Amino acid sequence: MAETIALVSSVFGCLTVAVTLVAPCFRVPLTEKYDFFRKREKKLRALLLKLNELEQKRSKVDQESKEKVVRKFVRSSEWLQETQNIIKEAAAWKFEESIHKKYCCGLPNYRSQYKAGKQISERIDRLVELITEGEKFINMQGSDVVGKMIRGSKLMGETANATVEEIKKCVSGEEVGTIRVYGMAGLGKSNIVSQVNDLILHEEEDDDNSTGNGHFDKVLFVTVKNELGSTKASVEDLQKQIADKLQIDLHKENGSSADDALASALAKLRFLIILDDMQTELSFEAIGIPRPNKENRCKVIIVSRSLPVCSDIHVDKKFEIKPLSAAEAQELFESEAGIKFSNLGEDTRAIAKEMIDECDGFPITIILLARNLKELMTNDSDDVDKVWKTALTKLKDSPVRLESMTKRAFTRLKHIYDMLSKEAQQCFLYCALYPSGHEIEKRELVEYWFWEGLLDTRKRDGRIEDMIQAKEILDELATSYLLETVSQEGGKESIKMRSLAKHMAIHLTKTSPQFLTKAGEELEMFPLQGEWLQDVERASLMRNQFKFLQGEPKWPKLTTLLLQHNPIGLYLHENFFCSMPNLNVLDLSYTDITSLPQSSFSKLTKLSALLLHHCRNLKTVPSLEQSKKLLVLDLSDTPVAELPAGMKKMTKLIRLNISRTNVKIFPSKLAPALAHLEELLMLINDSGFYWGSTKGAHISELSSCQNLAILHANFLNAETFVSYVDKHLCPPSFRFGVGGSCEEKLLENSIVFKGNFLVNGEPVSLPEHTSGLHVISNEDLPCLQVNCHLKNLKVINICDCRCLVHLFTIDMLGNLPNLETILVEKCPKIVSLIEPEESDDMIKPRLKHLKVIRISDCESLVYLFNNEMLQYFPELLEISIKRCQMIEVVIESQEPNVYPAILPKLQELVLVDLQELKCIYNGEMKWNSRETIWNCPALKMPMITSLPAELLHRPSGSNQLQRSYSLDGKETILLDSININAAEAPESVGPKFRNAAKGWRRN
Repeated sequence: MAETIALVSSVFGCLTVAVTLVAPCFRVPLTEKYDFFRKREKKLRALLLKLNELEQKRSKVDQESKEKVVRKFVRSSEWLQETQNIIKEAAAWKFEESIHKKYCCGLPNYRSQYKAGKQISERIDRLVELITEGEKFINMQGSDVVGKMIRGSKLMGETANATVEEIKKCVSGEEVGTIRVYGMAGLGKSNIVSQVNDLILHEEEDDDNSTGNGHFDKVLFVTVKNELGSTKASVEDLQKQIADKLQIDLHKENGSSADDALASALAKLRFLIILDDMQTELSFEAIGIPRPNKENRCKVIIVSRSLPVCSDIHVDKKFEIKPLSAAEAQELFESEAGIKFSNLGEDTRAIAKEMIDECDGFPITIILLARNLKELMTNDSDDVDKVWKTALTKLKDSPVRLESMTKRAFTRLKHIYDMLSKEAQQCFLYCALYPSGHEIEKRELVEYWFWEGLLDTRKRDGRIEDMIQAKEILDELATSYLLETVSQEGGKESIKMRSLAKHMAIHLTKTSPQFLTKAGEELEMFPLQGEWLQDVERASLMRNQFKFLQGEPKWPKLTTLLLQHNPIGLYLHENFFCSMPNLNVLDLSYTDITSLPQSSFSKLTKLSALLLHHCRNLKTVPSLEQSKKLLVLDLSDTPVAELPAGMKKMTKLIRLNISRTNVKIFPSKLAPALAHLEELLMLINDSGFYWGSTKGAHISELSSCQNLAILHANFLNAETFVSYVDKHLCPPSFRFGVGGSCEEKLLENSIVFKGNFLVNGEPVSLPEHTSGLHVISNEDLPCLQVNCHLKNLKVINICDCRCLVHLFTIDMLGNLPNLETILVEKCPKIVSLIEPEESDDMIKPRLKHLKVIRISDCESLVYLFNNEMLQYFPELLEISIKRCQMIEVVIESQEPNVYPAILPKLQELVLVDLQELKCIYNGEMKWNSRETIWNCPALKMPMITSLPAELLHRPSGSNQLQRSYSLDGKETILLDSININAAEAPESVGPKFRNAAKGWRRN
């Protein structure tokens, strides 16, 4: 019975298939339909292969879409969506089961198998269509592509993110065409402009314009190849890169040159071109890039390591990329190390911060340091602290380990060093002679370079520190980020080696040129051992603890020996300098030496610089007769009483500094022998030599120094000074003491007169470039007289002038157009600052630059000036009057109601110990100044309406006051009164006004 049923079922299945095949035979070929059934397994394998091919194609297209931004009408988003849907659907396909489907009795279900075969064929056809369609989205070029995403690494620090936004803003705006991004290698310049590239392309991608017209037609990121050996090769490579991105053939563009062909193609587009790592002087014209302007709305970003690259290209905006700040460096370290500083012990934290500082803000170096330490991390925080402390200490004490850990940073620094000129390389290495972190005064460094012979003496015109070659080298080193500029007190310019640059320099000077650098290491024993010392060319042992110099160092190649800031004084071996035949520079400044060994010192025949300043125990200097090549001799701030023998043989001497010594005689005929002398600094102590003295050189001998650029000298009296100034051209820079010594700290081109200022009843002649005039202890001057035009005079200081009644007459003001400061002290007869004018018809000159007036201890002063004279001082910032017993009013006026007192720029008014002062001005006062008033018991102050009503009545003696008016109308008062204290302050004023010694502010 079962067999019969199976037979019937089989026959019925065959009939069903036959009917199915025959029914549509008029529409589809029978063989094709039969293949659906017969080749169903083969087609299933083909389907799976095509599906895999589609997945691979989709992956490529997806990657391409992420890398490239294209025009909207050729975007692949719809294709990607459809293929994604199909791939998801494929997971639900059950063709494997369908092509072998059977009835419940076990016989084949030919109908289901046929339908499965047909569906498989249809799926294959669709996959083939999608695969073919996907081809056009791969390797898209030409006008369809706007640009390519760079996908740079994550930016480090808020500063970098802010810079990206600023650059993007410039690129998106209309005002800026060409942008320069510059900074040291390794600081992330390329990463920053990559982010800008991607942000701009994201805007293009998000553009909703149906035409697909975005902000730019082309965004091109091109890296300049600087290793090609020539500018021409770099230009040709740039042109090829840009042409490839534009899909143009530069050699088939109507026979025109490559730059013309490229310019023609780019002129049709609105472009943004980023030229990364530009190290060669190239021009837009040579490359073929049209200059960006408001009309074409194109943009170019130039990325370089130093600012001067492509100096001929006009740049609208510059962005300097600097090393990470301390806070950013710490944040990056914590992020990479995976631990907060707060979780480390105090000692470990301090060493870690020190090591981060050693990284100089280089992101890559900080990352490497953090990752190295992260590898040592365990789950136990206490253990981490212990392990890290040990590891950091080893790194700190081992520059070799630090160098190996920061190899990438060192490689970049070495590349920067190799790009320097040969002169700049030598000057850079010289900086390594200073201790780590030391701020090197630029003038000192440049002079060392000069004495050592690193600068071309033929290129000097004027002072050494002003040499153009030196400035160019300093600029080259600064723009290469090997040195950083820092500021010191007094406005002196200084530089400092970056930590990694210092390590690199130490590494480079281990071979040639070979340095011995032990500066600032607290050494007590002088290094004499080791065969390698034979090849040392420069040795820096400054700032150690050497108390004696023993033995005879064998340093035949040594040219520089720096020993300053050591307590050397107990012993200096007689033969110490015998084996240093090539020594050029010897610096023993700030040591305790008492003398120098004569026998070995005479062998230093090549010495060009001998620096012995601030040797407080130095009494004598040996003969320098053999040192005929000496260029500088500095004995300043020593107790040396006489010049060394052999001075007349030093005909090449450029600088002689004997200021603040006890030298009593400047030998006759020495000045004429020093024919090349440019700097003569001899502001000797009061007991020392004065020009005009009966012993030593005559004043006329100074005229033989034709090359003098700087002269610091003391003159015996005004007559001697006049005889020099009247007959000789005064050097460009000077400091003179007349009748006494002059302080070194005074302004350049200052003159100090001690005693007489008049010669035969006439005021002395002053050099026209005088900047500071100081008259002290004078007995013959009723009024300061300046009969010549002193356009450079900035400071007048008058002290202890017994006959002075008025400082100026009005007509003299015209000779002082740039005067900035007036100081008057201890002049018992002075009545007012300016003598009252006799006529209203005369021209009234103004001191347009006067900012400060300070007067003290002038017991006869009645008033400072009258209100009509205020117009002479439009820029006055400060008035200070102290201990002047007779003054009753600061600004005097006959008609106060007619003329208000107006000082628009006044910021500070100081009145101290003025017993008779009744008022500042008995009329309306117009200024916004801070008033400091102390011990002026008779002073009647204007009503202080900003105080609470309870405090408006001030008892006598309560005028110790500090009050200021700000530009926003707020008034601040500070009372320090013996009559008002915290206990007496009314409760109603509240705690804000309770303590009378604190500030009161009216809002």
